[in-house]
Amino acid sequence: TFTVKLDTDPANEVVIALESNDISEGTVNPSSLTFGAGDGTWNVDQTVTVTGLDDDTADGDEDFSIVTSASSADGWYNGISAGDVTVRNIDNDVAGVTVGSISGDTSEIGTTATFTVKLDTDPANEVVIALESNDMSEGTVNPSSLTFGAGNGTWNVDQTVTVTGVDDGVVDGDVSFSINLGLVSDGGYGLEIVSAVYHDMDVTENVRAMVHNIGVTIQNTGGALNAQFTDPHPGQPKQFTLVYRISGGEAVTVTSGENEGDINVEVNVGAPVVNRDDDGVLLSDLSGTVDETGAVGTFTVVLGSQPSGGSVAVAFSSSDTTEGTINPSSLSFTTATWAVPQTVSVTGLDDDIDDGDVGFTIDASISGTMDVAYANLQVLGVLVTNINDDTAGVTVGSISGNTGEDGTTATFTVKLDTDPVAEVVIALESNDISEGTVNPSALTFEAGDGTWTVDQTVIVVGLNDNIDDGDATFSIVASISSMSDHVYEALSWENLLVTNRDDDTARIVFGYVSGKVDESGSTARFTVKLDTEPTGDVIVEMRSSNEAEGQLSPQALTFGVSEWSWERPQTVSVWGIDDSITDGNTPFAVYSFTDGRTLDPNYANVLGPRLDLTNYDNDFPPIPAPPPVPPTRQPPTAPPASRNALHDWLGMFSRR
Repeated sequence: TFTVKLDTDPANEVVIALESNDISEGTVNPSSLTFGAGDGTWNVDQTVTVTGLDDDTADGDEDFSIVTSASSADGWYNGISAGDVTVRNIDNDVAGVTVGSISGDTSEIGTTATFTVKLDTDPANEVVIALESNDMSEGTVNPSSLTFGAGNGTWNVDQTVTVTGVDDGVVDGDVSFSINLGLVSDGGYGLEIVSAVYHDMDVTENVRAMVHNIGVTIQNTGGALNAQFTDPHPGQPKQFTLVYRISGGEAVTVTSGENEGDINVEVNVGAPVVNRDDDGVLLSDLSGTVDETGAVGTFTVVLGSQPSGGSVAVAFSSSDTTEGTINPSSLSFTTATWAVPQTVSVTGLDDDIDDGDVGFTIDASISGTMDVAYANLQVLGVLVTNINDDTAGVTVGSISGNTGEDGTTATFTVKLDTDPVAEVVIALESNDISEGTVNPSALTFEAGDGTWTVDQTVIVVGLNDNIDDGDATFSIVASISSMSDHVYEALSWENLLVTNRDDDTARIVFGYVSGKVDESGSTARFTVKLDTEPTGDVIVEMRSSNEAEGQLSPQALTFGVSEWSWERPQTVSVWGIDDSITDGNTPFAVYSFTDGRTLDPNYANVLGPRLDLTNYDNDFPPIPAPPPVPPTRQPPTAPPASRNALHDWLGMFSRR
């Protein structure tokens, strides 16, 4: 992608048309951009997407352009050149020939074996592969050549080759021979040689060989394999580097020891050298991956021809030194070393920003030479992508605990995962401010000052209510905003759950008792209220345990939900009941409770407190009659002075 905006506010609408100059390599979307006049859109980046198109041809990396043209009633903008954008479509096709495994062994009695051949990519022109036996006295091959057309879909269709054993009438044992495959014409296909080798008669090993322009892989379970390589461009730098013993010039021999088990031999010819500008400096594609962990990729450089004026110095520089560096920064080629590939290393640099995978260029230029032809060369650089290892995000620490209606607080921390490119503001709020609040209400993280890695603490305060509503869960929600960091602005926040512990219990409360209860009509009084705010009307029933001793009024109290009536005490009076019985002071109780008429479920069927009272008796038993008093004896009187008086006195006693 790339972006387009205007430098000034136009007087009239400006339309910029966009098109690809090679629609076989890439397309552009949208096909035009419109910038209004006076609406503020002139300086807003509009994004253009360029999409590479695929083919089945190994045609190398192809450059094409996005051509722009502007039209407007504004004379200053009409016809102005917006500048074309050059894009490189990286090729994903590798030319090669796939040779299937040999089906078995031939024999001198005419036993045949077969294998198949097909191309790995669609060639630009017809490809003819010649087939021949290197020992016609042991075996023949049919057909003698294979033809693959260009653009007709035959390139990936297996063609079968038959090998027939030949009888020689000589006892010469089992004999190995080769079927050599050579390119008669390749139409620029860029192939070397593919060889399939097998043993005659009773040798058990099979061979599969596959050659393409970035390497040779040979799987061999025994015996010997001769791989023939030809040079399609004599005198030019080779497109391969042999890492095994080179025997007899261009002939490469890979040999295993006798009676060994399975082996896997890989002949690596490295990355192909591609002449990127056709002017004599040959640079390979980048090998390896460059990323922010410090991974190193490499490419090689050679000259296209021997310089005539001494050495040629090629200088290299990174187009973005914040994404990658190079080593060495220059190479020198002499008349003796011009064709020897030299390696340049590209190292990815790390940052703390989620900036995606960033492409940059290793630019090359001729920095010094006496060769006039080389001095005037313009060298196209190597495209590199530094793979990003940062992911923007917000790290929220665990909540320290629960909040409470008693004012208990909890905390958590917040920090960013990467350095933003612009200021990031995280707004915080509680989704239920009746249960808890958050402080501060916003956190700010600046760009480039290192604060993104520092934990910022957020305090959550539990709020009190007067309702028995149990422990309540609420969330801390957030929104992320940034004026210029669109990566962070697009992030979402996972709500943080907090539990606010309840400290209320639904219950009925009695106040102090004043006065006493007795049978003479004295009245005691006490108050009743609720301990918490109800969510609906609460009816408290009052009952005496013995209405023969004490009665009360009122017997039902209603506490509403408005105007704090639930905590406003209501008075209950209790008086004693008189009887005419001397039954002494009699205890009784006052009970309180609620029933199903109460609308608050927390107060439904609640048993309230009990008040113990005594009805004092006012009846007394009758006073008993005193016991009878025995008569009092009179003391004897003095005898009379005469005989008759004495007789009378004695007679009185005799009568008793």
